[in-house]
Amino acid sequence: MTQLRSPKTPVRHAAPSKRRPSFAGNVGWGVVGNAGYALCQWLVLVVVARLGTESMVGDYALGLAVGAPVVLLANLSLRTVLVTDTFHEHPFRRYLRVRLAGMAAATAAIGVAVWAFDLPPAVVVLVGLAKAFDGVGDIYLGLLQRHHDQRGIAVAQLANGALTIALTGVLLAATGSVAWAAAGSAMGSLIAWLGFCAPLASRLLDATAKASLKADPPKRHTHRFSPPGPGALVWTALPLGLASGITSLTANVPRYALQDRLGAAALGAFAAAGYLVLTGNLLVSAVAQTLLPRLVELRAAGARERFAALVRQSLIGITVAGVVAVWAAELFGAKVLRAVYGEEYADEAGTLTVLTIATAVAASCFVLDAALSAVRRFTGQLAVNAAVLAATVLAALVLVPRYGVAGAAWATVAAAAVHAGLKWELLRRDL
Repeated sequence: MTQLRSPKTPVRHAAPSKRRPSFAGNVGWGVVGNAGYALCQWLVLVVVARLGTESMVGDYALGLAVGAPVVLLANLSLRTVLVTDTFHEHPFRRYLRVRLAGMAAATAAIGVAVWAFDLPPAVVVLVGLAKAFDGVGDIYLGLLQRHHDQRGIAVAQLANGALTIALTGVLLAATGSVAWAAAGSAMGSLIAWLGFCAPLASRLLDATAKASLKADPPKRHTHRFSPPGPGALVWTALPLGLASGITSLTANVPRYALQDRLGAAALGAFAAAGYLVLTGNLLVSAVAQTLLPRLVELRAAGARERFAALVRQSLIGITVAGVVAVWAAELFGAKVLRAVYGEEYADEAGTLTVLTIATAVAASCFVLDAALSAVRRFTGQLAVNAAVLAATVLAALVLVPRYGVAGAAWATVAAAAVHAGLKWELLRRDL
């Protein structure tokens, strides 16, 4: 059983001299960054819906459904491993090299999937490439997160989102091709990685190195034992990486079932409703990202009661917000769908309400995942996520053929409920 204490004192690298932001300030910046990025990702779908057709929306959503699980699996959740690496067993450059290799492998795997399953090649590959570029930028953001710099993360996210929506919209308007829209998404992600994520992290590394030299110029940190290599890093991250990949695959199972049974138009309608509630996930993700380094510190200090209290307070707040969101979806769902996407999408108001229920339930999983990652409970998360995947496949096979788009939404609710219940039980045993 994992304990909330560390068997040895963490290696403490000197941090930059500026005062660390407050927890509330970091949550605020996290919400701003995630909300802005979510808004831009949603606007991409709005642009495709307004300038294109439901089938184009479906093709773009299929690209996301194929690319996201592969990329998440290949990124091995290295960002979480980096943030929770309290002993600094691996240098940042090793994390970066492993992430680059993983994204290259993910891009190749997406190409193989396109060939094997006869998918729309340009759209699926380009959307997958955009996700791979985001994956490389993500490891730089992990370094900022470990140093509690949510402001820097927000800047990079907002830049990524703005570039993506601008390039996607311009290219789609100019060409009328969803493939060019996907190319715009990939270009936006590439520019954000090279122009924002990497420079922000490099500046932090330089400041940390200078602070270390000033604090203790003659000495240099050495490991008591031989430092582990990239293989050890991959082995540590593999369970959590597999768990994240399975989570993304689970979220897309209802989409695969819709595409197979009813085609791209039904998938487009489902994706349009789903993107409206995606903002909720990303807002909660901002809170969880801010919680994670704080929970790691509490775990290292052995502050068991404060750890549990912080998790409990976060779950209560998320539950209240979820109830309000479901009420708002039921009351205003049809009007919002009609105003945003067009009259033909208003019939999916019931689907939007069900997906909001799923999002409200799933929101608790972000906090539970942060707590389990803080205590480095990686293998347990893999087992839970595998069970959730099995439950989702069963629900989709039963509900989608009978109820179509609504059935896919209820399959998503079933997955969220099983996920939250199992993660809660896993954390309860540790605490």
